[in-house]
Formats: sequence, C-alpha cells, structure tokens
Amino acid sequence: MRSRLSAKIMAEIEEIRRPEDELDDDDDIDDEDIEDESLFERLVGLSEMFPDSMRSGVSGVTSLSVSGTKWLYQFTRRSLWVVSTSFMILVLPVIFETEKAQMEQQQLQQQRQILLGPNAAVSGGMQGGLGGMPLPPGMQPQPR
Repeated sequence: MRSRLSAKIMAEIEEIRRPEDELDDDDDIDDEDIEDESLFERLVGLSEMFPDSMRSGVSGVTSLSVSGTKWLYQFTRRSLWVVSTSFMILVLPVIFETEKAQMEQQQLQQQRQILLGPNAAVSGGMQGGLGGMPLPPGMQPQPR
C-alpha cells in the first residue's frame, strides 16, 4: 500500500517538474535580440501595468506626503525662530543680571576679607565682646 502511494506521489512530482524543464528554453534567447529601452519607455510600460485609479491614488498620497513634509519643515523653522528669539529677549538678560549681582557680591566679600581679615567675612564683624577683648573660653563662638 505504501509503495503504491509513494509511487503515485513520485509520478505527480515528475509531472510538476516537466513544465519547469520546458521553461529552461528561455535561457537560449540572445541578449542582442532584446531592444534597449529608455527609462521613459520603461516607466510608460510600468504605468500601463497598473489601473488609472491606483496610479492616481499613489500620486495623491505621494503629493500629500511631500506637501505635509514641507509644511512640517516650515512649521519647525518658524517655531525654532520664535523660541530662540524669545529666549534671547526674555531669559538671557535675567541670567546676565543674576550673574552680575553674584559677581558684585563676591567682590564685596573679597574686599571685606582683605580689609578686615579672614574671620571678618565669616562672622560679619570683630571677634570679642568689648573693644577687642577676648571672650572667656566657654563663650567663644563654635566654628561651623
């Protein structure tokens, strides 16, 4: 039973293979017999292959994609311009003034430290209680 079934399957496979062998004759065609086509002729041939509705649909989608990309590019350029100029006009002056105030404060601290000594900038005044007299050991300020 198995041998009959396998023989039948093998016969069907041989029938399927035969048309493939007949198709191999196409390799015998010379390349010189084929005319050279221009790119335009090839595109025309391809366009005739598809229906008009499909070609117009693809054309519409393509033009919509191109116009959408152009709009997105223009919108991005305009938005970037607005954001960058607004930042320069509104935020940069505040940053510069803050930096200027910090530098002035640092300069004042340096001047105080130079004029009054290293402990003057930390404590804000002279050490000691009355007229430069030292405080008793239990009442001296603790270092931070």
